[in-house]
Amino acid sequence: MLCAIPSLNKTKLRISVFSLALGLTIALTGCGGHDNPERGSARQIAEDFSVQLEVLTNYQATGDELAERCKREGGSGAICSTYRISLTNAGEAALAPGALEWSLYFHSVRRTLALMNRDDLRLEHVKGDLHRLVPLAHFPGLAQGETLQLDFLAEYWFQFESDFMPRLFTVDANGQAQVIQSTDSNSIAELVLPIEKNHSDNWKRASTDANVLATAASRFEEFSRRGVQEGDQWQSRIIPKPLKLESRGIAVDISAGLSVDGGALSTATLNVIKQRLDAFGLVGEGAGAYPVSVVIDTKLSANTAESYRLEVGETGALVTAADQSGAFYGLQSLLGLINVRAGTLMTARVEDAPRFPHRGLFLDVGRNFHTKPLVLKLLDQMAAYKLNRFHVHLSEDEGWRLEVPGLPELTEIGSRRCFDLEENQCLLPQLGSGPNTDNNGSGHFSVEDYIEIVRYAGERHIEVIPEFDMPAHARAAVVSMEARYRRLVESDPEAAARYRLIDAEDNSRFLSVQFYDDSYVNPCIDSTYQFVGKVISEVQAMHERAGYPLQSWHFGGDEAVNIFAGDSFEDAPGQDPAKGDVDAGARKQPWSGSPQCQKLVASGAVADISELGSYYARRVASLVHDTGIPTLGAWNDGVKAVKDASEELATENNYVNSWAPLFWGGGDESSHFAAVGFDVVQSHSDFLYFDMPYEVDPKELGYYWASRHTDTRKTFSYAPLVTAQLAEVSTDRDGNAWSAKAADESFANSVRGIQGNLWSEVVRTDAQVEYMIFPRLLALAERAWHQASWELDAVPGQEFSAESGLVDVAALEADWRGFAAAVGHKELLKLDLTGVGYRIPVPGALNDEGYLKVAQALPGLVTEYYDGESWRPITSETPAEKVDAIRALSADGRRASRAVSFSVVEETL
Repeated sequence: MLCAIPSLNKTKLRISVFSLALGLTIALTGCGGHDNPERGSARQIAEDFSVQLEVLTNYQATGDELAERCKREGGSGAICSTYRISLTNAGEAALAPGALEWSLYFHSVRRTLALMNRDDLRLEHVKGDLHRLVPLAHFPGLAQGETLQLDFLAEYWFQFESDFMPRLFTVDANGQAQVIQSTDSNSIAELVLPIEKNHSDNWKRASTDANVLATAASRFEEFSRRGVQEGDQWQSRIIPKPLKLESRGIAVDISAGLSVDGGALSTATLNVIKQRLDAFGLVGEGAGAYPVSVVIDTKLSANTAESYRLEVGETGALVTAADQSGAFYGLQSLLGLINVRAGTLMTARVEDAPRFPHRGLFLDVGRNFHTKPLVLKLLDQMAAYKLNRFHVHLSEDEGWRLEVPGLPELTEIGSRRCFDLEENQCLLPQLGSGPNTDNNGSGHFSVEDYIEIVRYAGERHIEVIPEFDMPAHARAAVVSMEARYRRLVESDPEAAARYRLIDAEDNSRFLSVQFYDDSYVNPCIDSTYQFVGKVISEVQAMHERAGYPLQSWHFGGDEAVNIFAGDSFEDAPGQDPAKGDVDAGARKQPWSGSPQCQKLVASGAVADISELGSYYARRVASLVHDTGIPTLGAWNDGVKAVKDASEELATENNYVNSWAPLFWGGGDESSHFAAVGFDVVQSHSDFLYFDMPYEVDPKELGYYWASRHTDTRKTFSYAPLVTAQLAEVSTDRDGNAWSAKAADESFANSVRGIQGNLWSEVVRTDAQVEYMIFPRLLALAERAWHQASWELDAVPGQEFSAESGLVDVAALEADWRGFAAAVGHKELLKLDLTGVGYRIPVPGALNDEGYLKVAQALPGLVTEYYDGESWRPITSETPAEKVDAIRALSADGRRASRAVSFSVVEETL
């Protein structure tokens, strides 16, 4: 007898494209195997098997056997790598041979195309990044102590260990899932072998990759080249830098704390300042405390919104502003002059105003949920560094994260991931969540949670911008509303259809960027807009209850494409060695097989199928306008066919987040959208995406499609008004030079601001969010608030490259040194005291004539070395030959950076 295990259409197997979710299915004879320990079971595998993941090769040469196999299997651009999953039976019983009894599932953020080295297991793509292996009848079993090596062909490459996902799991004949215990962790440190293990260049993807691998020596060279600011000018450095600051050079003792008289400042805002002072241990009372006064004078008409003046003297300080926000930021600047370690405050005179009205931070809670305490912590730090827009991504393919009254399925099903192939109870496991709901794959904000977040943000002068991404990236909503439809269709067909998001007769075949074939809402049916309108009205009501009316609605709109329809594929069988082979029927536009969309095109409402994304944008804009919300936001590709925003969109204000990498023409895209009437929020992924790794080290966490490294220094160098100048001071993703031309002078008038963004494909935990965002957030705040002297004025058509020599690099480096000194000597300790788990930069080191010489990205941190027995402080007398590894400590000394090895032979000056 064979146990039934659901199998998938082989066409869908070939359609799995951009994820790394390894779904392994191994089988035995009989059914109910866990009841017969002699024959083995899913439980046996879960409890007794160990797992090891490793990259075999990333390096692919055009025309080699790997490229040819990649093309035949349908890999994008015929670019593939290989990797291995090793399963070792560490138990006391053998895994018996035989027929189907259990299956093994795994996650992969790279589309896994083929099992290369065995014919007794069948690879299947389930959905998104979830894959599985199904054993065939001639699978030979696995003896005690034996290892099963499974070699896979995958699309693209694995250059960072965080590409691999935890929580492989088995499913028995009864459909019961169990995580393999050795993989049940958010950490993959014990699962993944070093990427360089099989080939020293495996951290590269091709011979043209000119990036420099981060080592102790390369870090030392880079940090030393940047230099360190001499003296103690950092004492008076405020982050973000004010418009004008005159330091008086006197440090006042504030060990008795500060006493703040807020005047007309709201109680809520004043309490935010007191909360921060309390974290620093500097709340003062009585005659000994340093007095601070606040004056809000609405007659100061010369002051622009959010501007302030700050006078810090030896006997007290005065903040003067025309509005509450300006007064709040003046007080935050006062706190920026504090050296908490020394208990001193620098005297100064400050006049200040922001350069941009939109100074944003984006957090994706859809792919992995991130909790309310984490969000509140982020809002605290945004306020401290004068960021004022919190863009929260509340829906994705992998999760719907906000309770919506009247639509319970959105959170009962759409916010949970578990093992349910029919998805009647939850979404399928994705992104390392495994089959259980006890991790960040599952979770949502209640109505009361969201109201608290909006109110908490408002008290910190931060606007919350909710985003529900559609028409693509919407699988959680689609699955939830289909469950609602099934629940109601028999009893109330009209109600069942009211919020349905698909055309049930749509036979389009497509694959999304995240490898889903059923994740798009249909823009051609009225029920889609009834759903969107319902969500808008309910969220608007939450903002009203919070006391901060909804000002902006972000509809997402990005990546509504069929990746197989792109230039990286051709109809199979094809002849182009640089394109993957795909069945011609799978290469059409999304919704092309929808009768409702065909009817819409025939009516003349849209010219053709390619305009449906813009049609969706127009209808949503009308909904937003009709509810009185003044501003509509979108990712730039969501409105790419709009020719005149003011004419086509009903909303009063419209902006795009321009996110394409600058080396791929992201600057030109920004200019285009400004030219057709959009405001632009610069969000370029190669400088402002905080899910990118900090450095080119395979052990760093990060999703690196746009940049192999984005450290704090790179974000600091961003020039939002003339992005072309960045071609002179940075490289592309592969470490090579690029070029760009400046936009017209008028472009600057359309730049609403800039925004840092954290997507969470590989960022599973709250702690990882903090690691990825900090300290880069401080550099983001600097560029959002202050225009540096080294940022150039636009000269239309001016071309920049590595050879152009137009940027004042010396001024940039000097500015960086002052910023880095303030961060390292002052601000990191403030982050420690407010509970932020920022990334501690890994130090660089060299053997300098027998002694260890150290350089740091941010000065002021203690460095240590490991001598084989214990960690010891590094001094100028530390012998290099005794050093096995090095690390840096946090400003408060309680945490350490990643420890990295040190070789006396390799790291010699």
